[in-house]
Amino acid sequence: MNETNSVTSTNAVGNIVDSIKDSDSLFEGLLTYFTNLEPIDHITFTLNLLILIFGKQIITHLSVQTVGAAPFQLRLLRILNAVLFFAYFCAVAFQFQLGSSISHTGLLVLLTYLIWQFTHSLILKKYGRKREVEGSSIYVESYTSNNLKLIALLLLGITTGLIFLNIWKLESWLQTTSFLGALAVLIFTTKDYWLKDFISGIILISNGNIERGDVIRIPDENILAIVLETRTTLTLLRDVTRNHNITIPNSMLLNKQVEILTTDARKGIYDYVEFNIGYETHPDAAVAYLLDVWKSACKITAAINSDREGIIKLIDNGDHAVTWRLLYNLKAEHEIINARNAVKLAAFELQDEHGVKLPTPLTHAFPGGPAVVSKPPAS
Repeated sequence: MNETNSVTSTNAVGNIVDSIKDSDSLFEGLLTYFTNLEPIDHITFTLNLLILIFGKQIITHLSVQTVGAAPFQLRLLRILNAVLFFAYFCAVAFQFQLGSSISHTGLLVLLTYLIWQFTHSLILKKYGRKREVEGSSIYVESYTSNNLKLIALLLLGITTGLIFLNIWKLESWLQTTSFLGALAVLIFTTKDYWLKDFISGIILISNGNIERGDVIRIPDENILAIVLETRTTLTLLRDVTRNHNITIPNSMLLNKQVEILTTDARKGIYDYVEFNIGYETHPDAAVAYLLDVWKSACKITAAINSDREGIIKLIDNGDHAVTWRLLYNLKAEHEIINARNAVKLAAFELQDEHGVKLPTPLTHAFPGGPAVVSKPPAS
């Protein structure tokens, strides 16, 4: 009797057909077989069964509402689930030599797909564009969500690939003498040239502070430009003054002071031009002069908002002149250079009419010698 039980126990975990034959009934044979499976097989079987039953609910909760995406995602999940469930059942039930690897791979594929659906939905909900279509809100891809989706897909693909190689005992593919090993060595040896900018690009895209179309100023680099595109390691800009393209490393946008000139629909943005006016000019005359400069500049260009009056401030009492600042409101940040040029032109044209002299003396200090004051030419 003990010998018979020993044979039965050995066969129970060997093959489902033998387990049924050695049992009194079909149900008892199946129960005995599945009871003696490894824990990972129980997890795989349970997960496949739950996805098969609750696939629609899972996709509904892991997805945000988009244009016709849910039916395709559900159909793909059903197909993956059915194929992998069948392959898993056959491999485990009939104890194929690679049955364990097949069941683990099936579990990996399902988990990877579910993680990708969750990640994609999270990115789309946070960084996508929300639109109202026929009374319902849907999410559509944006430039930021597309970039983050590609980065997430790359990281998930690398992680899944490494786990896949481990499941199938293919660690030799990662040795330095293999193609993947050589590629890994190449990536590691060149990381100092691209890794910092690559991570900076991820941070910039995920933060969303600097987006396509923004006008930015980097004072340390004397850059005033429009953001065209943020790529993996660099950002493409369009210089506002010269109208040519500039590429800068992404790390510069994190390590340098960056001014983001964004126009508010109601307030707009302010820019200014400073003027050095001699002490012989009375403050009231200087204020009247700069106010007329602002009015004339509004006529020269439509970039300056004439509905918001210019603001005039005294900034500094220098050695030879008083520094006055004229602030004005812009309708569009892209016209910041045109507005500044219009203010300077108006100031030049009106200086004789108001009796204001813009050129002021400069002090030149020479090492070991006296300071020399150079006066402007007489007009």
